Amino acid sequence: MIEELREAVGWTGPEREDVVERRHLEFYRHAIGDTSEDVPPTFTACFLDEPPSLPAAASYGSGWLNGGDRFEYHAPLREGDVLVSRPRFTGVVEKDGKAGPMALLTFETEFRRPDGELVVRHVGTRIRT
Repeated sequence: MIEELREAVGWTGPEREDVVERRHLEFYRHAIGDTSEDVPPTFTACFLDEPPSLPAAASYGSGWLNGGDRFEYHAPLREGDVLVSRPRFTGVVEKDGKAGPMALLTFETEFRRPDGELVVRHVGTRIRT
């Protein structure tokens, strides 16, 4: 089972295009208690596919947990920005948990403007149980 995941390292998901829309941004700001006019860089979390659509994960376990997220900020986000992204599966480690084996999967997603400018890089760990 873990072998299928190891062989899938390098997989890339479908490309998506999202817009930093005012209405969704207002909901997000309210949810996190942000009263500034800036676009919080973590707003890009709204554009992540959860759980990841990695086909090889279906052969390992049946549930997903979030194992943590890291955001690297390269340029400010602006209302109206169009962001293009595509998740990439970058690694897997198997560990023994209390309920049995689990796989820790690492994904990287770069959010770029259509001209190619990198705005945010997200690195996330998802746990398959």
